[in-house]
Amino acid sequence: MKKYWFFWILFVAKCFLVTDARQFRVTDQVYLDIENEETKLGRVVIGLFGDLAPKAVRNFKVLATKGINGKSYKGTHFNRIVKRFMVQAGDVVLDNGKGSISIYGETFKDENLDTKHTLAGFVSMANNGKNTNGCQFFITLTGAPYLDGTHTVIGKVVEGQNIVHMIEHTPTDSDDRPKYRVLIADCGLLPTEPYYISDDPYDLKAWIKASALPLSMSFSILGFFHWLMRKMEI
Repeated sequence: MKKYWFFWILFVAKCFLVTDARQFRVTDQVYLDIENEETKLGRVVIGLFGDLAPKAVRNFKVLATKGINGKSYKGTHFNRIVKRFMVQAGDVVLDNGKGSISIYGETFKDENLDTKHTLAGFVSMANNGKNTNGCQFFITLTGAPYLDGTHTVIGKVVEGQNIVHMIEHTPTDSDDRPKYRVLIADCGLLPTEPYYISDDPYDLKAWIKASALPLSMSFSILGFFHWLMRKMEI
């Protein structure tokens, strides 16, 4: 029994030591209600990293609410879909993937390019090169390390990644343009207190935290039966 406990402790310790997961502070939440030509797909909630990319997050929040000169994300469409890569939206100017505007002018500079695209669900600014951020953004469908260092990460999907994958399966033409409209029917801010999320796909710490009571009860029961078997000399 002692040997069993030793290996269990070693396994848990190893899981904590080998992970390179980062913790991100979510300062704000934005929701996007998504529809296609046939039905309402559902709501995507994005946790924004206001500490890591304050200018880009401020710009995104304005575009998701009152907009710029009355132009917001509401009523715009996803203009580019690449399976197993990303979905792109946010062109409030032309709604075809060629427009650019921001609260700072037509474009603004990159911020904090150290944040990596390790998983599906990261939300980053689309650009046409260095320091050309505007209104368009994309959501990753898988880890995309080749985007690291070139795109400003502004947040991560915290609810509704399954909706993002529904968008992924929209038929496209040879230029990755969706053949059927996928619409941001509504959007806005959700009240929230700051909290932390991880880019660890397994997020063992969160799992242990959530499972602390059930695990403690399970180990108590196991301990009781172990004591009982010793008493009965089984």
